[in-house]
Amino acid sequence: MKKKPLIGITMGDINGIGPEIIGKVLVIKEITEICTPFILGNIQAYHYYCKKIKNYVEPTKINTPKEALYLKNKVGIIELNYDTLKINPGVIDPTNSISATEWIRQAVHWCMEKQCDAMVTCPITKEGLARAKILYDGHTTMLADWTKTKDYRMSLFAGNMRVVHHTAHKSLLDAIKSLNKKDLIKTIEIGYEALQKIQLKKMNIGVAGLNPHAGEQGLFGNEEIDIILPAIKACQKKGIPCSGPYPPDTVFRRMYQGEFDMVVAMYHDQGHIPMKLIAMDKGVNITLGLPIIRTSVDHGTAFDIAGKGIACEKSLYHAIKLAVQFIRKKDSIS
Repeated sequence: MKKKPLIGITMGDINGIGPEIIGKVLVIKEITEICTPFILGNIQAYHYYCKKIKNYVEPTKINTPKEALYLKNKVGIIELNYDTLKINPGVIDPTNSISATEWIRQAVHWCMEKQCDAMVTCPITKEGLARAKILYDGHTTMLADWTKTKDYRMSLFAGNMRVVHHTAHKSLLDAIKSLNKKDLIKTIEIGYEALQKIQLKKMNIGVAGLNPHAGEQGLFGNEEIDIILPAIKACQKKGIPCSGPYPPDTVFRRMYQGEFDMVVAMYHDQGHIPMKLIAMDKGVNITLGLPIIRTSVDHGTAFDIAGKGIACEKSLYHAIKLAVQFIRKKDSIS
């Protein structure tokens, strides 16, 4: 019998919905059948939130990922030095941002050291990071820094829909100003590499335009003519099955209908809005280009509903399943 992959789930900010959705997802038999999960988080927080949902897997403290392999009917939680934290649902506490960051850092280390096969992250708060004077704007930049990755991209996967973002957490003005051929070629390449890793039978990438109607031949902007189309042609010469630029208001629907297997979005909201509209509960955030496998929920801490027992665990469910898919495909070609 093939060994199940070992996956570390980081709890995120304990005043958000992370502990609750972990509790809900770990009682799903399918999840524990396809992987061995362990949590980097706080046992007290796990108990606090899970008691509100009643049905949950009992936790036990462990110190290393390997110990999770020998547990029966329990989930291992690694607290590091954060066994005592203030639980106050819905409240931003810099101390909790510090603990969440250290759990992420440790998960990255264990993935890099191959002590676990992948990491799946629950939400953190950017405001909390700022208050704690942690100089990152979220998971993506942390992961890139700690893995020493220069070329990486934020991406959303949801079933047969996949979007890779050319820029992520930049203002719209900065995203437009930073658009250039070289970096866009790299974005398309990173997206194509991801499709290769999951071994799709067909890999058709549609590249969105920046402007309305994809510029309408220069009537509404020249970025498509000067930057985007040359980048697409350069990638086509490398054998990458990409085309465009297509009007942003229709290209995502065309992907939804099966014409494209991935869309390259020019900026954060161009890709996020259609994906969250169509598949909010199925969306998975994945950082492409890293030397490790990392997936995440595609939502935030949801402080407004934290502690009420009503948070939806579906995004975390799909994030774990996608991580397992990447692991299995990687193992099959290694």
